[in-house]
Amino acid sequence: MIYGIGVDLVRVDRIAAILERYGERFLQRIFTPQEIAYCQGQAWAVSGLALRFAAKEAFSKALGVGLRRRGIRWREVEVVPNPMGKPELHVTGRAGQLYQEAGIKNSHVSLTDEDNHAIAVVILEK
Repeated sequence: MIYGIGVDLVRVDRIAAILERYGERFLQRIFTPQEIAYCQGQAWAVSGLALRFAAKEAFSKALGVGLRRRGIRWREVEVVPNPMGKPELHVTGRAGQLYQEAGIKNSHVSLTDEDNHAIAVVILEK
């Protein structure tokens, strides 16, 4: 049974501008060390970060709480590839607590980018 669906669209140039302005401070506030390591040094690094940013927003929408409300922090939602390269969500902290309290058993995330846009869809199942 579907608990919630979230979708988010992010302009990649917006993330690039934020990175240029705030650099490491932005990275450390929003992304986990694993997310940063996965994206850094790649030709698609900014797009990869934009996709993860969108996924975090989409997750909060699917959960129905929004980021920064009720104590959810950006880094509590992590988007990392499984061994086959499929993106997976790992949730910790308050986000993980709300996830468990809602009785969610599975999460699905789909990421795509085209030109200057990064899109993420998250589906949460009970």
